[in-house]
Amino acid sequence: MRTFFSGLLLLVATAVMAEPRVLNKPVTCDATATVLRTIVEDFKETPQWRGSNPEQGTSTVLTVNPRTGAWTLIEFTAITACVIGVGENSSSAWGVPV
Repeated sequence: MRTFFSGLLLLVATAVMAEPRVLNKPVTCDATATVLRTIVEDFKETPQWRGSNPEQGTSTVLTVNPRTGAWTLIEFTAITACVIGVGENSSSAWGVPV
């Protein structure tokens, strides 16, 4: 039993000290007007949240289709917009459907 707990402690300590990983994943980018128009007209999603990063000159918007629960996270400038992530089953932070 003592060996088990020693091993468990070592596992937990290793997990806590783990270095963060940088993931490089492909993103889809196009003209900002094109991306936003497609999201609103084709996917029927509306903006639910927006934030900005003045240092990078970017804005980020989360759009949601309230009927289907589909969502899209977009980072954009005045010229280019990139889809950072998409998904389903959106809800607020409190579990209420958006």
